[in-house]
Amino acid sequence: MERFDESLSEQSSGRKGPRVSNEEPPTSIFLDPWLTAKGDALTALVDHLMSITVPTSPTRIRSLRRDAAERRRFVMGNIAANLTHLALSPCHELGNLLAISTAKTKPTRYDRKDYPQGILKGVVQSLQEAGLLVVHPYVFKQRTTTVEPSAEFVTLMDRHRVRLGDIGRDMGGETIWLRARDDQEKDEPRRRQHAPLGKHLVPYVDTEETMRFRAEMEHINTILNDAGIAYAREPIGPLALRRSFLIRSAHSPQAFDLNGRIAGGFWQTLKTRRRYLITIGGEDIADLDYVSAFAVLAYLKATGSLPDGDPYDVPGLEEHRDGAKLAMISLLSRKGDMKLLAPKLKAALPEGWTARRLVEAMMLRHPAIAHLLGRDVGVELMHTESRVLMAVLLELADRGIPALPVHDGINVRGSDRAEAVNVMQSVSAKLLGVALPVKEKPIWRPQVALVA
Repeated sequence: MERFDESLSEQSSGRKGPRVSNEEPPTSIFLDPWLTAKGDALTALVDHLMSITVPTSPTRIRSLRRDAAERRRFVMGNIAANLTHLALSPCHELGNLLAISTAKTKPTRYDRKDYPQGILKGVVQSLQEAGLLVVHPYVFKQRTTTVEPSAEFVTLMDRHRVRLGDIGRDMGGETIWLRARDDQEKDEPRRRQHAPLGKHLVPYVDTEETMRFRAEMEHINTILNDAGIAYAREPIGPLALRRSFLIRSAHSPQAFDLNGRIAGGFWQTLKTRRRYLITIGGEDIADLDYVSAFAVLAYLKATGSLPDGDPYDVPGLEEHRDGAKLAMISLLSRKGDMKLLAPKLKAALPEGWTARRLVEAMMLRHPAIAHLLGRDVGVELMHTESRVLMAVLLELADRGIPALPVHDGINVRGSDRAEAVNVMQSVSAKLLGVALPVKEKPIWRPQVALVA
């Protein structure tokens, strides 16, 4: 089975049907082999799917028929749970596809070793023949097989009243990932498009450190799954956060000292105007953020002290703070000089700005960290950020406060905001020698008309 795709996008709540437009390429979400049909509604849907589909390869040996039926039901339940997640989760956009690798490859630590991979293709084919799946075939070196629920499948979900809370999750999924950057020579198209190099998962041998990291993530996942997290008043289903570490190339020694950010939370990709729909234990959330974290950590690395003023207040970019922030992240994260502006960065800057002008403006504004620009220190700063955030999550968990991580900040129950701010400051002071500034970001909420 193949690795999961981390490119999960925000979208509104509600059921999503098959893709209706080809104007933009859809995002592929890899099949999660650990999802199961738990609730009565989804279990009833799986019963229905089993009754209306016919195995494409009947078992030849009578004594094996019961085992074959159980394995087929397991796969059917897994596919149904994945399609339900694809259709209902706020982290998926309309038109996203489910990528399903039917290749029989040797499983790694990131795969589910007991998954009956041999019958996956047959189950997909039977669902397609029943008109329940739209299948987009495998294309050599371009895409794996992808599927999307048909209109009939969505109708069945509605008929059985399937919700996200009906999805279960078996234990055992890997929560500590190690990725390596692809070789630049092999990823020339991405380089020409000014895109970051691709990454691939790396098998690794456990150490005391990785086992500690895994135990911490399992503890955080347990806390969050018991916290009553909901979106638009709907229970969100099982959460499985992970930490994703990086090595700079496949030839680098395996280590867990770069990146380390926490991924996998539906809230991490929600747009600003959807965040108000999140609740924890029935309470609205407070959005707490380390102020200008990336730039602040760069200053701490270079000088041991905090910067003066807003580091994203750059002459010439006073009305383009988001552009200055994106420029800082880009310059700290790249290796080598910036000669051209990536399209996203160019769009965030004033008309007529060039890469040369931007670099000169940033170096003039930040001489103390100018030597870090273009030196690929971004993944080091991310690791520092992730260490601080993990320590914050664990301290809050010990106090009975569930917190949703968002790279350089957290979401907590509104009633926990004051204690959470204190923890964020005390933890950063303990780990970094200085308390990082924390602010609460306002959460947009729709205006409600007052009735006289």
